[in-house]
Amino acid sequence: MNVVYLLPFSYFHNTRLRSGSITFHLVFEWVAAVVLAVTIGAAAPEQSIAIAGLSYLAFISLYEIGYLVNDLFAAKWEEGGRQRGPQGAGYYWVAAWFGSRIAMFLVVTMLLGLLATPEWWSFFVTLGVVFTLHNLLQDRELKVATFLWLAWLRFMAPVMFVVEDSQRMGVGLAAAMAYVGFRMFGYLDSKGLLSMPGRQRPEFRLFFFCMPLAGILALWPYDSALGYVILAAYYAVVASVGSMLIVLFSRVADN
Repeated sequence: MNVVYLLPFSYFHNTRLRSGSITFHLVFEWVAAVVLAVTIGAAAPEQSIAIAGLSYLAFISLYEIGYLVNDLFAAKWEEGGRQRGPQGAGYYWVAAWFGSRIAMFLVVTMLLGLLATPEWWSFFVTLGVVFTLHNLLQDRELKVATFLWLAWLRFMAPVMFVVEDSQRMGVGLAAAMAYVGFRMFGYLDSKGLLSMPGRQRPEFRLFFFCMPLAGILALWPYDSALGYVILAAYYAVVASVGSMLIVLFSRVADN
């Protein structure tokens, strides 16, 4: 497994996705990014999707370094910290895992022609600073604030440099109101900071992801709100379809 962890995305897959969250990431992150790339991408749809994929690879390469630091080091001092991953790995392996991810990030940066783009470096420096702060903090309640920004940066990474410039803020607002807000519930619950058992109900998920539609009423006159409208509408449709499928399957099971 140590050799496998040299590959970016492998650590995220083995320590997070295999626990059952793949559907959420697929529907609410990856497919959402494809929808945005196709509808409001600055380039042709195929090119926008390719850029989004490479941007995500650059993101996950650096993000996994944060995961490794959290699991192998920070979790040991955090109250209730989850020490996932290869706890007995030597420092040479850890250095190799870091190195392979930094190398992949640099390769992707060169492939995208963004080595001299300040906006690219500013985004990922922000990611590094926030994740470092998240790993250094011992206070569970303070870590909620850093998690919020990590979730937002996670969603924005594949679309930040893909969508039209005029739509970036609208997409960011919709992501903050829907994706980040919903993920916050799960994080708070995992840290024992939330008493909200009803959030698992399909009705709650449907209502929560439909509420950003209210923003459309306020923002529709503005051309720069198209990104918000598309993402808010996508989440509302996905939540509606999911709720209908749950009802359908429950009725079939009852029969």
